[in-house]
Amino acid sequence: MPKHHFVIENKSQVDGNIHTSYSWDSQGRIHGSGLTTENHATLEDEFIAYIYDSLCWLDTWNPSTCMRCSGLNNYGITVIEEQNVLLKFHQLIRAWIDLFSHAADPIVLTGNYSIAGGEQKGYYEKLVYNKVELINELNKFANMAKYAEVNGKCIVHFGI
Repeated sequence: MPKHHFVIENKSQVDGNIHTSYSWDSQGRIHGSGLTTENHATLEDEFIAYIYDSLCWLDTWNPSTCMRCSGLNNYGITVIEEQNVLLKFHQLIRAWIDLFSHAADPIVLTGNYSIAGGEQKGYYEKLVYNKVELINELNKFANMAKYAEVNGKCIVHFGI
């Protein structure tokens, strides 16, 4: 499954070539100088699609085009850099954590509508997540946003 990667970065290091500072292995794991489990997080594309509408409330920046935008660039790089936007990102992720804390384990979400093999009848995909693992990864996101906000850093998102 395609994944979205998020890393904490110094604002001065972010430009249209930020992707050259990182590499991905055959399992899709991200690697980079100084990258630790605390300063990066990963979520599946299907989960990002599930929460995408709320992420569109964030004012972001696309370093490839040097343009301001809303939400995440699914197929490229997005930067969340302004202190108030990092705070909003933190609050949004905390709200999702609170919501998912009330779910049964495993968490089952409704995904995209699919039509298989040219059939007329389709179905909604079911997204199944281990509750503890999903909440732990979302906690990493929230902690990253708070850290970036407090320390004058930014979060760089690498789309699929």
